Amino acid sequence: MTIGLLSTIAAVFYGGTVSILALTATFARRRKLRCEARSTLAVLVPGRPPESQQVDREPGGPHGTGPRH
Repeated sequence: MTIGLLSTIAAVFYGGTVSILALTATFARRRKLRCEARSTLAVLVPGRPPESQQVDREPGGPHGTGPRH
């Protein structure tokens, strides 16, 4: 029971943190605060790399839509 309770508390804390950061990243008035919230979200939520680390894909690359050479 203790492990389940700790897991539930951790999940609620993580979900709340991510929710607050998402709202801040979307609705903050100051640009710097929005950028900092987005950077923190990029660390906490796996998925796409942050905008500063994204690589433009070539149209003919393995993930592009153009013809391969």
